[in-house]
Amino acid sequence: MKERLVPAAIIPAIMDLAIKNRLNMEQILERAKVDLSLEQKAGAFLSVSQQMRILDAAYEVMDNPAFGLLLGEAIQYHSLDLLGQLIATSQNIQEALDELFQFKDLITPFTEFSLEEKGADAVLSYQIDTTMVTQHLPSHYDLVAATVVSIANALVEDSLKLKKVRFSHSQPEYLEDYHRVFGDCVEFGCNSNEIVFDQGQLSQPLLTSYPDYHEGVRALAAERLRSIESRESLSAKVSYFISRNLGTDLSSLEDVAAHFNMTARTLQRKLKLEQTSFVALRDACRHERALRDLADPSIDIDGLAELLGFSDTSNFYHAFKRWQGVSPGAYRKQVLAER
Repeated sequence: MKERLVPAAIIPAIMDLAIKNRLNMEQILERAKVDLSLEQKAGAFLSVSQQMRILDAAYEVMDNPAFGLLLGEAIQYHSLDLLGQLIATSQNIQEALDELFQFKDLITPFTEFSLEEKGADAVLSYQIDTTMVTQHLPSHYDLVAATVVSIANALVEDSLKLKKVRFSHSQPEYLEDYHRVFGDCVEFGCNSNEIVFDQGQLSQPLLTSYPDYHEGVRALAAERLRSIESRESLSAKVSYFISRNLGTDLSSLEDVAAHFNMTARTLQRKLKLEQTSFVALRDACRHERALRDLADPSIDIDGLAELLGFSDTSNFYHAFKRWQGVSPGAYRKQVLAER
């Protein structure tokens, strides 16, 4: 099954960090088993697993647990390729976030974002797909938060007025690095990963706003996204669609087949050619979502079973025990005990 692709734009940011820390970029790419010439190729693409291997290799070579924060500080908007240009040329923070939500798959298809306004607060939440990111998860959460805050601070006249920066992982030893990046508003062991800031800043203009150029970049970004999607296997596209429609009227075999303009029989036949099936793909998507949501104690297990599309909770229990070897409740206790 072909993997989702992303531009190799992250490599220059890692190179900058490597140079600052007197590290050998060639060693990082060799350790990641990635073509060394990629760093010199314009318009090069990486698979998501290659991107993960590069990040993991850089983390290990640098041997600094604060790697995610340091890389996030090093990333500038132009490190994010077309997505960065879209964000930088937006009119205000709200539009920049809207573009992030729509085009984030150009850079980070393994991260889901959402924005909620709660009174005077704007709450930007993000969650990482642990089926794609399997190592150094706290570092990845650090990386996302540090990147968002660093880029926002660079693009607005007044820095982002942070109220809380919440992480689901436990408090690490390198607390002073968090305070340097975010100030004293950091909390750990939370139910979700959130950046909370003044809601009034959503309408704050960006210093780099350029509406006319923005429209052109948006067209290029949409074309790039279509190009990336066209390179993917059918099974990757089906998995992506299923994961975003679990528990809805669009999660059946017939509905998924209709979305891809084919009959259920044709979809099954084409998936078989890729050595998988609709049931296997749906099972994997349910498994990943279950692992993610069980880590949040506020989510009811019966409600989660319904969300995943199981006809009753007992079927969910049987499926989860097949996946993990323990019940959903036991798994939740294990996860919460490790925080």
